[in-house]
Amino acid sequence: MSLDLIRDILIATVPLLVIFPTLFAFTTWLERKALARIQNRVGPNKVGVPLTRYGGRLSLFGLGQPLADGIKMLFKENIVPRDADRLFHLLAPILALIPAMLVLCFLPLDFPWINDIQDSVKAFMLDGAVIFFFAISGLNTLAVFMAGWASRNKYSLLGGMRAIAQMVSYEIPLVLSAVVVVMMVGSLNANSIAGAQAGWNWFIFTPWGLAAFVIFFISALAETNRSPFDLPEAESEIIAGYFTEYSGFKFALFFLGEYIAIFAISGLAVTLFLGGGAGPGVAALPWLSVVWVLVKIFTLIAVMIWLRGTLPRLRVDQLMGFAWKFLLPLSILNIFITGTALHLVAGDRLANLNEKKPILLQLMEGANPLVVAGLWIGALLILYVAAKGLNQL
Repeated sequence: MSLDLIRDILIATVPLLVIFPTLFAFTTWLERKALARIQNRVGPNKVGVPLTRYGGRLSLFGLGQPLADGIKMLFKENIVPRDADRLFHLLAPILALIPAMLVLCFLPLDFPWINDIQDSVKAFMLDGAVIFFFAISGLNTLAVFMAGWASRNKYSLLGGMRAIAQMVSYEIPLVLSAVVVVMMVGSLNANSIAGAQAGWNWFIFTPWGLAAFVIFFISALAETNRSPFDLPEAESEIIAGYFTEYSGFKFALFFLGEYIAIFAISGLAVTLFLGGGAGPGVAALPWLSVVWVLVKIFTLIAVMIWLRGTLPRLRVDQLMGFAWKFLLPLSILNIFITGTALHLVAGDRLANLNEKKPILLQLMEGANPLVVAGLWIGALLILYVAAKGLNQL
């Protein structure tokens, strides 16, 4: 490996080690403030910037709270249960954080300093990004299993078993919904997928893309243990799940890994269905693509926070039944609808699509309105069945 390549990799990654922790800290503050408003509370409002030596301060709506929480966790005592497996108890939070950080490399974030690095580095990070994302994020199940088993605690073990069953079950419809986009673009490259949605030609505006996005988002909630799928951390049943025997810095690593995973999977949803960095003003100011990506990501995160504050937690049987009885068959049906749509709408033109033009425009050129209407009806039926399934839980 040449020194230039090492330099380019450092240029691409080191600034992200500053930017992303700041974004995650802001996300925790945003969630606490939003939940407080939903629950008719105030939320964090004390920690701010000191102005005088006599106690004056600028609270800034409690924006300093994430920093205070981080310092508190850093200096808290690290307690290890007497009967715990010390090696696996230590490795679990590290293994939970590393995959979550790695998958960020596969998001097409066009930061200004990344445009100047070697094409080989960008190709390494983005070619096959979709399959690498799912392969690496799947390693989180090992961390959950290690945390639950190594703690030698029945609540931790039960929480770990719940989390693994939930993550494995919902990862299947999650991947199948991403297959729909790969079928449309014909590539696993994150830049190609985002570039195929230039302008307002986002895949969510297609019948099969809308159905795939809804399935993807519901599965993403379960993959990241967000409400109403937060059974592994059900306080009233199993205390804190596989977090129960963790404290101090180890707990902070788990906490950070969870929020990084939320950010990463929202970024993948933006890349697959919401046009990536496409938005007003990008043609004139290319750096605005990063702003639009972050705006879309935080919009999805805001929806997750809203759902946490409004929906009750599901039972285990409801959680698993919804994945296997509804989401999995519907995601397979949506793949069939996508294949049918590509054949009926595009036909022989599929082999001659121009990668530099929005895929959606090319697919819809000269399409039969009756065929398009039938596809929309099929997609809406999928969403209706999914809604009925949720209503029956």
